[in-house]
Amino acid sequence: MSIENYNLAAPFWGTGGTQSIPFKDLGRGWNWLKALTGNTNPGAKRPLGWVSACAYSGAYSSGYGRFGCSGDGPAPELFDRQCAWGVTHFHPTGTGYLGFFYNYFLFTPWTDGANLGHISQLTDEIAHPGYYAAALPDYGATLELTATQCAALHRYRFLKPGAHLRIDTGNIGLRQSMGTRYQEKIEFQDIRKDAPDAWHGYIVARGTKIYFALRLKAQITSAALYNGVIELDFAGDAAEAVIGFSLKSQEQAQERADTAFQAGFDAVRCDAKDEWSEQLSRIRVDFPDAQWNSRFYSTLYHSLIKPGYYEDGFVDFQTMWDIYRTQLPLVLSLCPKVARKLLEFFMQTIEELGAFPVCFSMDSNHAVESNQACALAVYPLCDGFFRGILTQDDYPRVKAALNSEFNHARLEGKSPTHTLDLAGAFDAASNVALLFDDLTTGEPWHSKSHIWRSVYDSDTGYLVEKATYYEGTHRNYSFRIHFGMMERIKLAGGTKRFQEMLDDFFAVGYVPADNQDPRPIRPGYFEALNNETDMDTPYTYLWCGQRDRLAEISDTIRRHQFGDGEGGAPGNVDSGALSSWYVWSCLGLYPLTGTPYYLLGSPAVNSAEIDFAKGTLQIRVTRESPSSIYPAGYRFNGEAFQTPWMTVEEVERGGVLEFFLKDTPQGPSPIPDFMD
Repeated sequence: MSIENYNLAAPFWGTGGTQSIPFKDLGRGWNWLKALTGNTNPGAKRPLGWVSACAYSGAYSSGYGRFGCSGDGPAPELFDRQCAWGVTHFHPTGTGYLGFFYNYFLFTPWTDGANLGHISQLTDEIAHPGYYAAALPDYGATLELTATQCAALHRYRFLKPGAHLRIDTGNIGLRQSMGTRYQEKIEFQDIRKDAPDAWHGYIVARGTKIYFALRLKAQITSAALYNGVIELDFAGDAAEAVIGFSLKSQEQAQERADTAFQAGFDAVRCDAKDEWSEQLSRIRVDFPDAQWNSRFYSTLYHSLIKPGYYEDGFVDFQTMWDIYRTQLPLVLSLCPKVARKLLEFFMQTIEELGAFPVCFSMDSNHAVESNQACALAVYPLCDGFFRGILTQDDYPRVKAALNSEFNHARLEGKSPTHTLDLAGAFDAASNVALLFDDLTTGEPWHSKSHIWRSVYDSDTGYLVEKATYYEGTHRNYSFRIHFGMMERIKLAGGTKRFQEMLDDFFAVGYVPADNQDPRPIRPGYFEALNNETDMDTPYTYLWCGQRDRLAEISDTIRRHQFGDGEGGAPGNVDSGALSSWYVWSCLGLYPLTGTPYYLLGSPAVNSAEIDFAKGTLQIRVTRESPSSIYPAGYRFNGEAFQTPWMTVEEVERGGVLEFFLKDTPQGPSPIPDFMD
């Protein structure tokens, strides 16, 4: 366990407006249409924890910070400095305009003379994984926060006479109206006082009942309840509060609150630190430039926030169309304590609902964002077999779940991207079936995977243009890696023509006008990890035998799009999708979800060690010079090879993987032969 990795992770990463380094050559013609903010927050929580606690300003989109709603371009400032009304619980992370934003149970500490009708300044902020602290000078109080998986712990110091705590159990969402989609409200609440220092009850929001139990440690002089607001007065200058939650029962909420209360703030904070240290230490890296270490562990930290595990299940797969490609493979590979539980939850949910929603949160409406994608749960379920998390004993249950997903998918009236989703899902499922010699099931699934052909225009080589595309144009999805890549390239006119199309998409050789905005809006061009739509597209160059171009694009993205501090994220982190792309890219690996393969890129590290469930992979990089990026070959456990891919089994059972990087392009590379 390395405390150094813990100290390098910065919860404030991505909380502010994007501050990327201007492009010098490649990248000047990329598209910056989407939000220029990471939309993260620095709240206290555990790895994949359910409960989070954070300072609340009501700003977009996590409830923290100074900025308003941004779907395209810089986020508008709501406040000229950091400020907060107090502390709320449950927060989205890195998401955009989903229309629900949690922020339940607003705790406001204050002292005599404070004006609660005006938001307080927020100063002296400190955040480490699992811990957050700040001061509310206008309210005369300081606060510290930490969390267990299912409870939040608060510690307050009052700087003036007359200490009070106001708990608004009816708080919900943001304080910025955003049109017809902003309809959040507490639908029902039942709050009961057991004693001045003990309360319980539940709220109902978006059709979901959340039970809570509140425990207080303070010299309470009075306690009252008015319209869902608990008002507490204290003697002395300190108070602590613990609030436990459950989606199951009041008894469970009380047990969680009591357990955290008995442990105490300091012990829970120490446990949170240990848990984060253990998780962040599963990858140990060394970069040529030491400042990249903090960037790496900050992105790794923000890749392990969601989904939220509440012991009986998971919630907050708020952008499945983003996370299934990069973030969920990271969780399956690096979080062995929850990996199987996660896959079992997918199966359980499919059995109950008929399919896994592409946006699954604390919301009784399971059709939210259903036009974005389909059949995405098939990919992590199949990845579970490729990683050895699931076995042949699980296959009958998984097969039933996969059939339910396929039966639920409807392509009529949907985007062509749904067809690609389903084609990839059929291919992944067929590969799993063939693992267990189930030809009766696998061969029909494999045959159906060829539906991808129906959505390409043979005249242009792109996806059909006259259709609906979400978060991009037909060009953004036209280079998606899927089954049948060589046939897809033939459809485009052959390898030379396909590479020309890719080069155009990535604006290779583009010369901007002298007065062009450094962040141009150019729909139809690469979105440069400013958005998730085409984040796997750089790896498509491997099917042109051009790992040199992949190296150039990856290096450009890492150096110019990702930075340090509040402005370090290139766009919405999307529940960890973009941050986990960065983690994989720095390691020189890319998980090709739905297949038993990793693609090999151009690593940014000098060396790394990755603790997978089956063994430790050591990555060693030999460079011709410190700036070398072009792969000249590889060696695994002493055996040289040239193919820029490896099986999941090879990578995750561990060993020594060596990359050899040169200063100049190395010419054509072997083309993956496993996608036909």
